[in-house]
Amino acid sequence: MDILEDLYYGNLFPHEKCSRLDDEVKELLKLLNRNEEKFVATLTEVQKETFEKYKDCNREISKISEREIFLNGFRMGARIIIDVVNN
Repeated sequence: MDILEDLYYGNLFPHEKCSRLDDEVKELLKLLNRNEEKFVATLTEVQKETFEKYKDCNREISKISEREIFLNGFRMGARIIIDVVNN
């Protein structure tokens, strides 16, 4: 694993403060949860199982995407620093 992946996975601690979710995101999460509860209440057991599998796949895709975005951001930052130092 390279240093950026260590940083992403929490194996390095560049700061001790945890970032907090802002109010807008908190409200959206509440709305998402309320809507999901209403939706799931209308499903059969088989549909609920299918929906859970869907959410699992979606979480996995999100993890992969977030990791790649994180790594690409650091790589771009490093390229910018190298360009600034060389010019």
